[in-house]
Amino acid sequence: MKKHVVVTAVAGALMLGLTAVAWAAKAPKKEYAGSEACKKCHATEFKSWKESYHSKMVRKKDDGILKGVVEKWATDGATPGPTKGNVTGKEFKLDDVEYVVGSKWKQRFLVKNDQTGGLQFMDKQFNRMSGLWEGYGNKNDWNTNCGTCHTTGYRILEYDEKFGKHGRTAKDSYSEMNVGCEACHGAGAKHVKSKSKKDIFFFAGKSKAEQTKVCGYCHNRIENEKFMTAQGNPREDLPAPKVGDTFKPGDDWTKWYPEHAVMPGIQPEDKIDADYTGDLKGLFIKDDKSKEMGAYDAAKHHQQYQEYIQSKHYKNDILSCSDCHGGLHASKKAPAKDAAKSCASCHDASYTIEKYMPGTGQTVKNLFVKTHTFNKNQTRPGGPTAKGEPEYNKK
Repeated sequence: MKKHVVVTAVAGALMLGLTAVAWAAKAPKKEYAGSEACKKCHATEFKSWKESYHSKMVRKKDDGILKGVVEKWATDGATPGPTKGNVTGKEFKLDDVEYVVGSKWKQRFLVKNDQTGGLQFMDKQFNRMSGLWEGYGNKNDWNTNCGTCHTTGYRILEYDEKFGKHGRTAKDSYSEMNVGCEACHGAGAKHVKSKSKKDIFFFAGKSKAEQTKVCGYCHNRIENEKFMTAQGNPREDLPAPKVGDTFKPGDDWTKWYPEHAVMPGIQPEDKIDADYTGDLKGLFIKDDKSKEMGAYDAAKHHQQYQEYIQSKHYKNDILSCSDCHGGLHASKKAPAKDAAKSCASCHDASYTIEKYMPGTGQTVKNLFVKTHTFNKNQTRPGGPTAKGEPEYNKK
């Protein structure tokens, strides 16, 4: 598996010959085999994973760009498509897009950041359900802000402590684009050779909390000030505490560096109903209904773990994420699970996702992700959620 490495560098520092990188680590020996290596022995699992959105999070433009995006990029005169990179302000065209991010709910666009060598977002995103362009202003390199969850085997290799107030990610790497098999099961090179279950992470036999934390590592909203983006801003993900290391399933990431990361609802000191600023502002619905239900539904997307750990399903050790979603793939012994039908496996027909999982977390204009608080007193009306399957542009 070819290893991807992204280097970020400040032009001024290079011109002056400054060596400001305080922490550096060599890329480790090959630990990750890549998802393709799993196919030989796990063909059923691989096929269903390949059909999942985990495998399609970030794709090359020609592989994953939406048909509506291509049609409306320059022809929608009332609201034109993206025109520039968010970090540099440089003008870009559709041909300059290297990768697209997402497809079911919305799609964002990545172009090269010549200042750092990383990838930056463009200034607009596409709402799949409305078919309209909306402004998007994330002014950080994608790989240093979203890398831990949009890739597999992500690790910081060099960290520049002397940049700005808290430093910056200067060099990072990942083994595979997207949420590969090893993102949830751990590095598999050793397992590929040994075929031993001891050399891979299995969900079976693990506690509900352990299983849920694997999913929760990415399905949360936090702010990280231990490691910063290439631009010196707080990261929105959680790289492993030691430079050169990577997250492995089974790691208790909730205890990594709580004094440097704000984790609402996860850390006792970061109260779920507190008032936050920046990206964490308004993350939960704090109204009388929430107080009455005793649980706070998300007002933004990407917060399923923080919602779910409030539920009795979690607190009473009844269910983990995988009990309803499966491993997000089929197996030889069991077909892939349909999460929408999972309530009926324990409850009567009156328990539906429409009733107990209203769309509360806004992801783009008038489009909401279903809440995961599973509150029996849920009465909140839900907003529209994504429907149907994306239509990709076929060449």
